[in-house]
Amino acid sequence: MTSVLKSRVSSIALAFSCLVVLSGTPLRGQSVEAPSIEEINQRLAGGRPTRIVCFGDSITGVYYHSGGQRAWNDMLGLALQKANPRANLQMINAGVSGHTTVNALARIQRDVIEKKPHLVVVMFGMNDVTRVPLGAYEKNMREIVQRCQQIGAAVVLCTPNAVSHTPDRPEEKLATYADVVRSIASASKLPLVDCFADWQSYREEDPVGWSLIMSDAIHPNMNGHVRFAELMGEVICGRRASLKNTPAPYDALQHTFDRLQKNETVKLVAMPPYDRIIPEQLRRHFPSAEFEVTVWPTQDKSVAELHEWAKQIRGLKPNLVVPAVPLASLATEPAKFISDYEWILNYSFQFGGRPWDVVPVLPLETGDATEEQQTNLEHARMIAIGKDVRFIERQTEDKRSPADIVNSWITDQKRVWQGARNHLPPANANVMVPVQSWPHRPGPRSVRISVHYPGGQLQNVHPQTGIMLTLHNWGGEDCIGTAAPDALADRLNVVAVCVNYLQSGRTDSIESAEPYDFGYLQALDALRALAFVRNGLQQNNTKYDDGRIFCTGGSGGGNVTLMANKLAPRTFACVIDKCGMKKLSDDIAFNLPGGSRLNARWSRDSQSVNYLSTDQQEIRFTGHPEHLNAMRSLKASSKIIIVHGKDDAVCPFADAQELVANLEAAKLDVEHHFIGKEDLDGKVFTSSGHALGNRTEIVMQVAGKYLQPDSPNALRRTGDTDFDRKEQIEYLTKNGRFVISYADGIPVGKFVPTETD
Repeated sequence: MTSVLKSRVSSIALAFSCLVVLSGTPLRGQSVEAPSIEEINQRLAGGRPTRIVCFGDSITGVYYHSGGQRAWNDMLGLALQKANPRANLQMINAGVSGHTTVNALARIQRDVIEKKPHLVVVMFGMNDVTRVPLGAYEKNMREIVQRCQQIGAAVVLCTPNAVSHTPDRPEEKLATYADVVRSIASASKLPLVDCFADWQSYREEDPVGWSLIMSDAIHPNMNGHVRFAELMGEVICGRRASLKNTPAPYDALQHTFDRLQKNETVKLVAMPPYDRIIPEQLRRHFPSAEFEVTVWPTQDKSVAELHEWAKQIRGLKPNLVVPAVPLASLATEPAKFISDYEWILNYSFQFGGRPWDVVPVLPLETGDATEEQQTNLEHARMIAIGKDVRFIERQTEDKRSPADIVNSWITDQKRVWQGARNHLPPANANVMVPVQSWPHRPGPRSVRISVHYPGGQLQNVHPQTGIMLTLHNWGGEDCIGTAAPDALADRLNVVAVCVNYLQSGRTDSIESAEPYDFGYLQALDALRALAFVRNGLQQNNTKYDDGRIFCTGGSGGGNVTLMANKLAPRTFACVIDKCGMKKLSDDIAFNLPGGSRLNARWSRDSQSVNYLSTDQQEIRFTGHPEHLNAMRSLKASSKIIIVHGKDDAVCPFADAQELVANLEAAKLDVEHHFIGKEDLDGKVFTSSGHALGNRTEIVMQVAGKYLQPDSPNALRRTGDTDFDRKEQIEYLTKNGRFVISYADGIPVGKFVPTETD
């Protein structure tokens, strides 16, 4: 069942060369007019659902060359998302190792046509050059284009990348296949991504840099896949998006931790001394851990010999592989080192997918490295990045022992694993919780949350214990500017949770070029944190009072509190906003004179990546009359307490008055405390401006009677939460609707424009 709320409201970019021809003239025989690339770009910019199929061979597919989890298909999605933050993308990888255009035509119906793509990005030729005659290749490529256009899909053609010369693939022969692709693109007026020319140009410009984007003689590693994606993204949308700082997936030790949690033996393949250090440090977290260790010998071994030994790893079927080439082995000619180290990592991965963990360790030995060793250390780092994997390294000023560095790294990975698996810590601790991607920096994202139990221990949670989010201010981190979590936990008998939601900290919230989120994804982050705690308690079979779910925050945290209540209207028993922003007004959004001094850095320019649409502004208005009426129609569960200073110039008092009036008009349960100078007591309330006073004691004074479990006025939600209902919340806006889906038990938000298909 779905609840529909109807409210009526009005890289550093890499240098490259590419040939781009835009038009969209269809080939003969097509039955549906294919859109031009401009139309695809309009679709992306407008947020309309866009399915993109990436059709190719092993260079397109997901294999060990790029780490076994992502390839250019995924990175292109990130590049397009970053260039068009409103884009609503579905990326489909149709790359299969060893395939030619002959194989492509045999599977095009299943792998492409039936997916009903709006855009198909085609890259074949690397295998055709070995066994498909040039004339047949041209015929097949033309037919691929025609078949895609016949169903109304736009097509972007890519030449295969340039390669190192091999007997099977002499580069001069591969160049003739690239010429065919160029010819088809030119004749058919299709967009062309000339990867071959770009790879050749880069190799001539920087031979070492070129070798660091290649996994072997023909296949790029993830560094190369990122280059592909940046190239393709610019051709498709005419705007460069750097993916330089895109993080690797956050699952570095997931397989290992899962086995240890189940008391299963971990089969470890590791170079010394990590055959000893890794088990020792993992036992600090899992004392009964058992290991079956295969030592990857390094004593007096060259990097070439380490490469040779690596060939047996896949046959060992390990659970964890730790390649840790010692500093002494880095003393070799750089070109040779790059090739051998690349293969050391290649063989550490399964051919396809990532069924075991791989953790490269860069040399942690202290002492002076030779110039050659330092150069190769930098190369090793780039190669590890090219495997799209998290790795262990010593930071410049870090003087700790290798064992301590490894333990710290394992601790960080465990926090991520706990967040992904809903494993609560036994005592107060930080956990990393996976959250929804941010379009302005797309890719994997986790937020740090701090869990505080009554008395500091999970074992103190009992059937009367509730859960309370306490959210920091704009520019803050952890619990700055809100109620102290330990005090809430002990005095109110709750699991208190601080959330470092999106753009926590001064750098991202105030100094960054990206616009300030202003409550939307931030509230989804807070709700993900709440879901983690609830799921963790239930998974641990710990009895608690699910009716006692509360939220509070100060300033920006007050804004996130109100937004969390809006996006999960049947979840909280009480929320307390202390001097929070009530709406993304024009003066805040665009830094206009008058009103608030806050600057959210949005733009009115529809071509800007920071463009703020009317719809985005509407969803961030916590007092939107029709949205409040929609919440009432769902029987919103929460008492809403608004505490605001009458002299607040940061979050204008008039906005608080408007919010309260609209809440009252919607007949929602609201209680307001407007603080004037006459209300100051020097202890709880010390200011009638933005600061207000002691934000822990403010919560106790204005809401204690509702939050104390033994109070005669204690509040409890009686129905199911939105997490349990697994329904869909919708808020209509001028040009579409915002949909918050709880289908998987966690909130996922998206905007769906009215004109969609």
